[in-house]
Amino acid sequence: MKYSIVKNDYNESKKIADELIDLLKNKKWVEDNNNPNYIFVIGGDGTFLKAAEIFNKLLEEVIFVPIKSGGIGFYTNHNRISDIREILSNIENQKPIEISVLEANDYKVINEIKIINNLRPLEADVLIDGELLETFKGTGLVFSTSGGSTGFAKSHNGAVIIDENNIFQMLEIAAVSNNNFRTLNAPVIFSRKHNVEIFIRKSNDVEIIVDSRKCNLPKTNLIKIKLSEKNIKLISKNSEKLTKTKILNSIFTTNKPYN
Repeated sequence: MKYSIVKNDYNESKKIADELIDLLKNKKWVEDNNNPNYIFVIGGDGTFLKAAEIFNKLLEEVIFVPIKSGGIGFYTNHNRISDIREILSNIENQKPIEISVLEANDYKVINEIKIINNLRPLEADVLIDGELLETFKGTGLVFSTSGGSTGFAKSHNGAVIIDENNIFQMLEIAAVSNNNFRTLNAPVIFSRKHNVEIFIRKSNDVEIIVDSRKCNLPKTNLIKIKLSEKNIKLISKNSEKLTKTKILNSIFTTNKPYN
């Protein structure tokens, strides 16, 4: 079996990685940073997104094993440091959980894709299944997955999505609104069956940001967005005990148990 490790810069994470490497060597696993079967992620969600960026072309083929070490984690919160040995003892027989991703042209989007113009209003047509919803003018449009709904999207008054695999959303950022021009200016929720197209009317100064990286605007100025038919696979020891509701409670609310 082949593996790769992606970790943050914390000293504790380095110690965990060293321990993990010893355990994997004992299992006769081979390190392969080009074409691994399993990717161990040691850190928070930022580290998970970094790993997804590094292996973006292999997302449908690999299995991620996130281990929380520092930082806020939705993707990494399911496994703890103390779980490593138990995970490894049964890893090849364990059924992964699946996390939805967006397809935006050739990009695979874990959290969100931002279509932004910080210098002048973005002008873009928004089409749903070939029908025009609106011509948007404003700072930008953001599309987020369920996992990404608790990050940038939440900070811009988007919906927090509990459904893990069947819903994504669009947010308008600083939309122009006056007597002569208006947009819907509300979060829009899409299901797996919807295909969204964004046609950029003026491409000057437009930035496309997929999770944590900048990407080039297509030459056609057209971005097609939908939920992928294939999901990211993730090994989670605590998926039944640590639901998304419990993670939300832990990170965002008073963290009081329900009586």
